[in-house]
Amino acid sequence: MVVALDGWVDGGEAATGSLKYLRRKLRPKKLAEIPLDHFHIYQVPGQLSLRPYSRVEDGLLKEYSPPRNVFYYWVNTKGDTDLILFQGSEPNLNWNDYSAAILEVAKTFEVPRIYMLGGVLDKTPHTREPGVSCVCTSVGLRDELANYGIEFTDYEGPGGIRTTLLYMCQKSGVEMAILHARATYYPEFNIVISHNPKAIRAVVKRLNRLLGLGLRMDDMDRQARDFEARIGYMGVQNREFQLYVEALEKEYLEPSFDDSDLSADEAIRAAEDFLRFNLGNDG
Repeated sequence: MVVALDGWVDGGEAATGSLKYLRRKLRPKKLAEIPLDHFHIYQVPGQLSLRPYSRVEDGLLKEYSPPRNVFYYWVNTKGDTDLILFQGSEPNLNWNDYSAAILEVAKTFEVPRIYMLGGVLDKTPHTREPGVSCVCTSVGLRDELANYGIEFTDYEGPGGIRTTLLYMCQKSGVEMAILHARATYYPEFNIVISHNPKAIRAVVKRLNRLLGLGLRMDDMDRQARDFEARIGYMGVQNREFQLYVEALEKEYLEPSFDDSDLSADEAIRAAEDFLRFNLGNDG
């Protein structure tokens, strides 16, 4: 299962943008939905995005779209890893019940592992590959994820809905990893990037390998190049901004993750999936 929530930890839309990309590529079908009224407050100061979207034309209501919490499913015809995708809005109330609803779907469909996505604002140069950090439920899972260019988080302080779900998964024996991309943020220049293709690509690249999806990401590569060029143009116009980015580049340690080559285990698994699929079709 892959989970993405809008709200507090979705910098650069690294969470929701990644899940939307997977939906666009995989074309999953709707499975179920969590109702809104038990978990969400529309009238939250400063967060208009929580209110239903509406469209009025010539005095007539044409569209009314409240926030939604929807599960989708995708059957992998070429391998063993089917997926449930969950896209929702971060709950204002009853975190335990909300997390329990997600976990109940996972248990019903015997999901062995949940990946929950996020994005944290960070002074990552827009010219570099964003890092991806992780907190997870077990040492074994942590050791596995270390092969995917993922850093591991040290933190002490207030937790969020992600930590709540992680705790409940750990207690119930379901593996879970929270993957946070570091989304470019330049506070000195009041630059907050609402949609960051490079942060989204960093997350999807790892999911692509971890889940054996075999997705072609040429479109995302083009978006990342366009994004870098647009931000880079500011450096042409503003020498101070260019020097600022160059200073960040000197201090930045780029993550090591090459998604072009399969590991030995992944190559064996891919070959087995290929043979299983093709022999099944021939038979």
